[in-house]
Amino acid sequence: MSSKIKIAIVDDELLFRKSIGFLLREEKNLAVVFDGGNGEDLLKYLGNKGNIRPDIVLLDVRMPVLNGVQTSKILSDKYPDIKIIALSVFDSEKFVEFMVQYGASAYLPKNSAPEKVIHTINQVHTHGVYFEPEILNIIMNMKRAEGSGRTKFSFLDLSDREVEVLHLICMQLSTKEIADQLCISERTVEGHRKKMLHKTKSKNVVGLILWGIKNQVISME
Repeated sequence: MSSKIKIAIVDDELLFRKSIGFLLREEKNLAVVFDGGNGEDLLKYLGNKGNIRPDIVLLDVRMPVLNGVQTSKILSDKYPDIKIIALSVFDSEKFVEFMVQYGASAYLPKNSAPEKVIHTINQVHTHGVYFEPEILNIIMNMKRAEGSGRTKFSFLDLSDREVEVLHLICMQLSTKEIADQLCISERTVEGHRKKMLHKTKSKNVVGLILWGIKNQVISME
């Protein structure tokens, strides 16, 4: 179990939830440790210290009792190490904005092919985030709309090396890939990441990427 990626599935559609659970259990490197019908079910499960904590939660956006956006807010606060993959039948910019703003590490339409779901889970586990180009464009537009753009002083609190690492994080490279590209150790990369989380007041890698987009470290143009 410890070597497998532990998954929780939270969706109010029972058939969808059980179907995706069956799909994921067929993968040798995945283990489904919980499934529930809403965010409250998940939080009750996490509140029991005897339960196995998931690495990744597949979280439906629209649910009764406690929806995906509300649940994401709580998870980001109380369980920042748990990665969130948002699920929705709506591939709209507004839903993407809400979920990413509150810590989603990836966003999947519910009609995604099984191979794409499994690929996304593996990418999130390896890299911390996985945003396809169209989702990155939505995020970039969201950050531009805030109107706070970058100034020439934006990076004064970050070293040149930290800016390099941040750029590669924004490009969704793994810790090992960053270490190899910069010819430094993985431990050093992790050290830079922790310092940047503190300096940018980000809670997780998603927050760092949003900060990087806002300050134009990453560009799709």
